[in-house]
Amino acid sequence: MVRMVLVAALAAGTLAQASVQEPALPDALGKAAEYVAQYRLKASGLAVEEQLLLSDLATLRPVPRRLASDLVLVNIQERLMGLRDPFSIDTKATREHQPRIVKALGEPTRAAWQQVQAFTKEGAYHFLANVVLWYGDPVLALQFVETQHQKRMTYKIEGKKKINGVEVYAIGFKETREEKKIYLIDTPDNPNASGRIWIDPATGAVHQTELWLQSDTAVARVTVLFAPDTKLNLLVPRESTQSFEARERGTGITNMGSGGATSSAKYESNAKYTNAQLTPIDLSKITK
Repeated sequence: MVRMVLVAALAAGTLAQASVQEPALPDALGKAAEYVAQYRLKASGLAVEEQLLLSDLATLRPVPRRLASDLVLVNIQERLMGLRDPFSIDTKATREHQPRIVKALGEPTRAAWQQVQAFTKEGAYHFLANVVLWYGDPVLALQFVETQHQKRMTYKIEGKKKINGVEVYAIGFKETREEKKIYLIDTPDNPNASGRIWIDPATGAVHQTELWLQSDTAVARVTVLFAPDTKLNLLVPRESTQSFEARERGTGITNMGSGGATSSAKYESNAKYTNAQLTPIDLSKITK
């Protein structure tokens, strides 16, 4: 009897080990790419309220700025991106709080798209610097595992942990460095990227992203946690921590408010995303 119990225990241990076996990198990449490709379509039109606490660490007495925005995810040109439309700065309303982006793109046209771009530019200066706008998008990192970009990267499995009650594995990625290369995040300072995408190896679902960007003039570190929304049956951005540094004056790197030169501008922000709503937006229907 004792021997049978020991055998059963050993067998159970073997099964437990098999259940947490590290996924093969090609399988993990394939699952992640498939998930992101589907997620881009499913999440296009996902709107959340972003509460962002933004601090300028380079000032002698940094005062956090509280920005409340509608943030809407849209799938355009095979990339999911977040569009911000601020409605409150330091608890003071800057406009009537209406879902302007979702409403404008309910019937997608080129005129509607231009109107939405005007909305996002309207409140851009409240974010203090372009680096905050460029790299604070909560879904920016997802593209680094997409099939069409994988040849630009090197990958490896970099550990596991539990997020949202799910055992997830990290796919570490790094853009291949080359002289005079235009990197994937094609902003004026042309940053090289690395980071981790934490996925459920069974489904490819992304539960967390870590993105590290570095150029001659800027550094950014952005971590985003996704959480399941049972109502939408979708993983949605839940919170984010972000840090940005503009090292010297360069194209688009200076403080946006004053336009003056900045030798060492540093920003830190924490964001929370709530009140997720989904109104599908299909920008492929934009007419010429």
